[in-house]
Amino acid sequence: MKTPHSSFLRASPLLAVAAIVAIALLARDASAQCPDGTPAPCKSASSLARRANPPLNERAWIVVPFGNVTKSPELDWLRDASVNLLALDLSRWTDIHVVDDKRVGDLLRELPAARTAQSLTLSDGLTLARRAGAGRLVMGDFFKVGMGARLVANVFSVRDGAKLRSITQQAPVQDSLISAFGPLARGVLAVPPPPDAKLGATGTTSVDAYQEYLLGVTALNRFELTDARQHLLKALSIDSTFALAHYKLSVALHWGAARGDTNERSHAVAAARLGGALPPRERALISGRVAFASGDYVRACVTLGTLVAKDSADVEALYGIGECQYHAGYTEPEVIDSTHARFRGNWNVAIAAFRRVLLLDPTYHPAFEHILDALTAGQVVICRVQGPVCGNDDNSWQARIIRDGDSLVIQPMSHARLTEVFRQQRTADANRSALLNLRAAQKIAQDWVDAGPGEARARLNLGYVDLLLGDVQQASDELRQIRSRTDQYTRLAALQYRVHVAVLLGHGAEGRAVLDSLRRETPDEAESIHVLASYYTPFGKLERTAAAIQGMATVERWSPERLRYMQHYSRVLLGLPPDQVAADERRYWESLTGDTLCAAGLPTCRTSQLLLSLAYALRVPRMWWPFRVRPAGLRYGPAYMIATGDTATLRKWIPYLDSISQARVRSGANEQAMSVIAADAALALRDSTAALRTTRFFVDSVMPKLVNLDLGVELGSGAWPLMLAPRMMLQRADLAAALGFPDEARTWYARVLDLWAEADPELSPTVARVRAAMAGLGANKR
Repeated sequence: MKTPHSSFLRASPLLAVAAIVAIALLARDASAQCPDGTPAPCKSASSLARRANPPLNERAWIVVPFGNVTKSPELDWLRDASVNLLALDLSRWTDIHVVDDKRVGDLLRELPAARTAQSLTLSDGLTLARRAGAGRLVMGDFFKVGMGARLVANVFSVRDGAKLRSITQQAPVQDSLISAFGPLARGVLAVPPPPDAKLGATGTTSVDAYQEYLLGVTALNRFELTDARQHLLKALSIDSTFALAHYKLSVALHWGAARGDTNERSHAVAAARLGGALPPRERALISGRVAFASGDYVRACVTLGTLVAKDSADVEALYGIGECQYHAGYTEPEVIDSTHARFRGNWNVAIAAFRRVLLLDPTYHPAFEHILDALTAGQVVICRVQGPVCGNDDNSWQARIIRDGDSLVIQPMSHARLTEVFRQQRTADANRSALLNLRAAQKIAQDWVDAGPGEARARLNLGYVDLLLGDVQQASDELRQIRSRTDQYTRLAALQYRVHVAVLLGHGAEGRAVLDSLRRETPDEAESIHVLASYYTPFGKLERTAAAIQGMATVERWSPERLRYMQHYSRVLLGLPPDQVAADERRYWESLTGDTLCAAGLPTCRTSQLLLSLAYALRVPRMWWPFRVRPAGLRYGPAYMIATGDTATLRKWIPYLDSISQARVRSGANEQAMSVIAADAALALRDSTAALRTTRFFVDSVMPKLVNLDLGVELGSGAWPLMLAPRMMLQRADLAAALGFPDEARTWYARVLDLWAEADPELSPTVARVRAAMAGLGANKR
């Protein structure tokens, strides 16, 4: 991987230190990237078998899983837990290094499966130790004895395989098993405990709590957030002082395991308060989590960077570095001057850290998510003032994400220079950054699915990236494999994307069935209901959308003029604007003089509020126009030309908009429905041939990627862009029929009828017209 762009390294001093540490530690594994450019783990493990072992370090210790000699099912959990528990107690001694349990798990996966399914032999243990560079090996057995168990640990010198000592520890009952590892560790080292040694270095003395904790961690690593949260909460219900369970629950809640749960920080703080008995590494991890959950990403990176500096294979610390470097990118940048700033986070370091996590522990799947987030972002918007002006005022910062080889270049610019800089970046971006990033994301998402075929979050991410790239059928195949038993976020997102797929494919019955499931699953909250309502409009259910907009108006106290204008949203996007749009458009314009939406005094604010109708309802009869001079923005151009009667310039603009639309699609950038505007302009000029050509391009090339289309108008969330699908399907059918392409017309008429099979009565005249047009196609053949 290339060295990250220099603009990243000039970030704030503390974060730069963490970035440099991470880069230095991660660079040594750059060669571990797969030959096809995808992140490790690669499909073949042959390179692992050939690699050279590091030099043995006599101060480095490794613990491998103990054997269940008596084959007792109730003690099976101890096989893997023995590594974690004993390593935790050994790591309290600061003058030795202990290979952490996640690294041990990674090494175990390099052994043949048949050998790891049974008790390890001494040869196996020595092989693992040599691969880790550990000079001391601890392996042992446990026996069921009455109500408890007996633990036997054997210490070997890795250099010659000689046994140095053997230690036995008895646990009279199972609840005393965890505390038995403390004295066992002291016997293994043959030294007295350190001055600060305390009982229960895991943070609990309850076997039941510890077992629930292990199940929760395993579920979290598979991104099964609901299960992770349930197991970790169960562990805390058994032992509320269990620091590590609080720590991992904080991590799980970061991913939204429970909607509206704001306890991520409180559980991190609880872990810090209760974790005084933990080894130094675990206390440092928790300190980093507290800083992260508090939004102090600089302190989090510095804290975790010290752990990575000590051990470049520390999976938990590397994951934390990736998290704080990624999220710091969405904080206010470090200002250089009035128009330039430095990105505080370093997404190249974040991606490198997450890749190394997956190399060291291929089962640690949360590391996949933010790699995909970074590669699918397109741009970063950072606002000091939230609200309608966010991203459009001089207090906002924006940056396009440019790909430079294997690195991402992100240079925040203030709104004052945004248009000029974005134009320059778009011109210079000959390597099609957005498309290349999406293709890289698709490979990574596929790696995740390959690593966890049954994981819903993996399927969701691959399906989403497929939709961003326009691979609709492939997305459908992935999304269908997501079962209902997963966390709420994944479940709802999968249903939403399946509605997208149904609309794009013209599968009305299937889409309505999925939509019914989505409605049953959606929480009864104003915002959720509003977003959901927008999904009904492509199926002809306009009344539901109108009711949701009315609800938003009540909650947000819209003016009457604003409400009347907003109620035209669905009809405008469907291509069925009523004549009163023009009158309501003018009333809304006049009301904006004292409206808080434009209180910031932005010169384009009033016009921007009318973007929906001015861009996507060009042919509405109007007796007024808001323009005195030609407004900025490509999408306003045709409206201005129609207003001024400049048909000659409008005719030239149609191929101009076409070329911009095609270039954006080729590069993977947001097309902004330019082709819809171009087709409408052609129809305004009665040029049916140009209109059909542009409409075909939208349906064939833009429409499959509607999930990535930002219209840049209010109410932009939800399925608003999806409403353009039936509009352009119908427009294509009408134009094809008129120009003598009956088969093409029949195909798209049929899809519209399928989508609107249960449409509101308001659309009955349109549906009847479509049926009649379809019936008359037989006599209109060339």
